[in-house]
Amino acid sequence: MYRKFLKNFAAVSVILLILAAGLVVLFDPFFHYHEPVGPLKAVLTKKEYQSIGTIRNFSYDSLIMGSSTAENFNNRWFDDAFGVTAVKAIKSSGVTAQLDYYMEQAFESRKIKMVFYSLDLFALGGDPDIEFPDESMPLYLYDRNPFTDVNYVLNKDVIFEDIPYMLAETFLDDYDEGTSYNWAQYKTFSKEEALSHYDRPEEIAPMKAEEEYKEFVDGNVELLVKRVEQHPDTMFYFFYPPYSMLWWDNMYRSGEQEQVMYAAGTSAERLLGYENVRMYYFQNDRDIILDLDQYMDPVHFTAEINQYMVEQMKEDNYRLTEENYREELDKMRKLAEEIREKEIKKYFP
Repeated sequence: MYRKFLKNFAAVSVILLILAAGLVVLFDPFFHYHEPVGPLKAVLTKKEYQSIGTIRNFSYDSLIMGSSTAENFNNRWFDDAFGVTAVKAIKSSGVTAQLDYYMEQAFESRKIKMVFYSLDLFALGGDPDIEFPDESMPLYLYDRNPFTDVNYVLNKDVIFEDIPYMLAETFLDDYDEGTSYNWAQYKTFSKEEALSHYDRPEEIAPMKAEEEYKEFVDGNVELLVKRVEQHPDTMFYFFYPPYSMLWWDNMYRSGEQEQVMYAAGTSAERLLGYENVRMYYFQNDRDIILDLDQYMDPVHFTAEINQYMVEQMKEDNYRLTEENYREELDKMRKLAEEIREKEIKKYFP
């Protein structure tokens, strides 16, 4: 009797495990196996878990790349403006080598028409040889090892939280698939909010010497150059997002201003000579970066600015060329000086 009970219990357990795994494979909220099926929507809210599946399994021809400053783009803005089907490849605080991994994965299985790359200056200062994905990521979604998929298909959080959330957003909340990883709708943007998130250095640090950052910046720019050269049929749109005046004040006081200016200048100098590259510089737009009501902290701006950048790139405004990029960077230097000498004193007398 006891043996029969154990057999039946084991059989039922196996059946339940198979059903649970099948449920995850069918709904696949992290898109590890396929795109959304039937009426289900691509509910994208967990970039660390979903970006890699999106890149490997979705139907698209263009990429939107960057850090958290790129999360508030609506994919459809690019689709409509440039006639593409775009998905996001995002890594919060991502450095160049980490984003390069996502780009490599995308090019591995398809032709990419356009890459819209939010070129963060801090990302160009990261380690170009960093290993990614690393232990901070859900490696079972990245490694292509079917045996580690057990961490996904028999994951109670996936079954009891992520699948129900996917269903609710699809059928109850009318989720907009273009707003993948968007967080702006949940945040407050105001002068007071931005200032409350700025921990201003009390002392002014010595400016970093070129030898402290040149190797890293040059190595990261080389990663970008390599991708551009490998894919001459892909049009790369590199754009420098507008950080607030608080960020520029911090760069000066922390001794990093020369590093970020070198990153901007070197990336423009190396990339502008390629026919499949377009570059756009939004950082010296005083109407944006001096208006702290457009920010929630020194770096992150409203989704309206994200949309504005798409519109301006479509019209080919803010365009950098080999002839004008030095002039535009000089404007940024002068604006940074004005911030230091005048504008920041409105908030820090």
